[in-house]
Parts: sequence; C-alpha cells; structure tokens
Amino acid sequence: MDMLSVTTITFGLRVLQGLGFSGSLVFSPILLLLAANNQKSARKTFNFSDRQMTRLVENSQRGFETEHDMNLINSSYTATWRYPYMKHHQHSMKFHAEHGKTKYLNYISANTTLSEELVSNNLGFRVAQDDVFTILKIPLFGRYLRFVIFLPTPGHTLEESIKKLSASRILNLFNELTVFNVHFKIPYFQISSVIDTSNLLGLPTSKFHKFRFNWKRPSEDYLREENDSFNESFIKRQPERTPFYFTAN
Repeated sequence: MDMLSVTTITFGLRVLQGLGFSGSLVFSPILLLLAANNQKSARKTFNFSDRQMTRLVENSQRGFETEHDMNLINSSYTATWRYPYMKHHQHSMKFHAEHGKTKYLNYISANTTLSEELVSNNLGFRVAQDDVFTILKIPLFGRYLRFVIFLPTPGHTLEESIKKLSASRILNLFNELTVFNVHFKIPYFQISSVIDTSNLLGLPTSKFHKFRFNWKRPSEDYLREENDSFNESFIKRQPERTPFYFTAN
C-alpha cells in the first residue's frame, strides 16, 4: 500500500474519531480531503502536504467515480462485485445491532462452487486476521477498487475495535491477506449519511457532505476481467481449500 493510501485511511480514521461511533455512517475521506484542498489549516491538521493533495486529485479523477464528478454535497458510489454471489430472498439472518437490539435482514452468501474454482487459480476472496479483527477483501470491478469488511473478533465490541484500528494495523492486515475458500454470509445493505463539514474541516462556510453507498452483482462475464493480483504477497503458498466461514454479524 502506498503512502497516499495510508494517509487517506489515517484521515478517515480521524474523521471517525471526531464524529464518534454512535451509529451507522458512510462518508468519503477522499471527497472530504478534496473539499479542504484550499484550506491549508485543515491540511496541516491532518498532515497532508500540497504534493499529496496533487496526487490525490490525479488518482481520484482516474479511479474514483461519483454521480456528480466528486461533488462534496451529493455523491454516491455503487460497488460492483467482480464475482457473483447467492441472493436469499426467502430467508433472513438474525443481525445483532447496537444496544442489544436484533434485526432480521436479507443476506447474501458465497457461490461455493465458484469459490472453489477461484481458489484453485489463486484468485477470489482474501482473508487476514489479528487479535482484534478478521477482514475479508472482496474484489470489485475496477483495478484499484476493493470492498473490505473489518469484523471484530469475539471478545471485542465494535466500539472497542474501532478505537484500536490504526493505519499501521490496516497496513499489516492488508499485507497478510491470503486467498481462502471463503463461505461468507453478509447482510445486504445500502446506506446514506449527511455530515456537517464546516466544524470538522474548519471551513469558513457551512457545507454538508451527503454520501450514498450500495453494491450489486456483476452483470457481465466476470471471468474475463483482469486477474486478482493486486496487493499480492511476494511469498506464495498453496491456496487453502478448507472452507473459511465469515459471517458479517
């Protein structure tokens, strides 16, 4: 992972710490940083140099698409999975929400036949673990796009785990990502949030960051897309075909 990515992730974590962890939230660290492009005080607060800002603008124009060309006010992103999953319309998963509440949500699961085929070619879904998190990296369409789920390990609440989430921990986990025959269950969701950025970024005028996120199955021949070699480790080993169970709950 390059230093620009590390800096952007660090900024995102500081935004989370500034906003708190009282509920669900979605935002774009890249768009927030671009909003502070002309605010040197904000860039200084987050240790973001002019050179890094120039690289961020260039990379965003190539690899990050929104409905309104990086519009801070009203943007959205739809993540398209590279590999199809199984939908479950007739069954729901008991989802443990905050404050001991429970919800029943529709969910998706792995196409296990496809998963075994991908593993045999050292492609597909990657997993890494440490003492606080288990993470699942889901390949998306787009060379530099990945959907990564951080799941706290048993014994850590969501709030506790987020406080231990640092850029260095993320970097270490990403370096350990390995292909597994992942049997996942993930609640289907889409989410939108509105954030007042004036106080957060020290902007002279009141601005709001509204962002929407959702995801969908691929609609074209996924096997003809580019391979899943992004961020592979230099150390190779035989893919693990034993099922790795990942339930995002």
